[in-house]
Amino acid sequence: MKWIAIIAVSLAVVLYALNRSEIGLEQREDGLYYKIGAKTAFTGDGLVYHPNGEKEQEGKIEAGKQIGPWKIWHANGQLHWEGSFKDGKKEGAWTRFDEEGVKAKESTWEEGVEQIIFELKPVKPAESSDTTPATPTEQK
Repeated sequence: MKWIAIIAVSLAVVLYALNRSEIGLEQREDGLYYKIGAKTAFTGDGLVYHPNGEKEQEGKIEAGKQIGPWKIWHANGQLHWEGSFKDGKKEGAWTRFDEEGVKAKESTWEEGVEQIIFELKPVKPAESSDTTPATPTEQK
């Protein structure tokens, strides 16, 4: 009986992965996110994957703007950035982690402008560039 449950759960996971439907979003000149080809700004879950299939970014978008908690991951699956958006701009505390998952930087943001920075760990040149969040896609 236990094997039947394990097989059923495994099958459900495989079917979910195969049926994952993603709708591309694009950020337009007005700075808002839209479904490709849509005329109205997007509201829903923003989700981006690295080319290797690992999750890259996850958060909410409302009326085309990033809002609330947002996470960004390195391609190896380790958390890279964690913080919040308010009205499409970084707001409050943001934390950056290196590729090993060690906290490397903490900063405070106000209306999208970095106010206070605490470098906790020297960053390698390849890690030092602060990447702009990629264009999210919706997952149903």
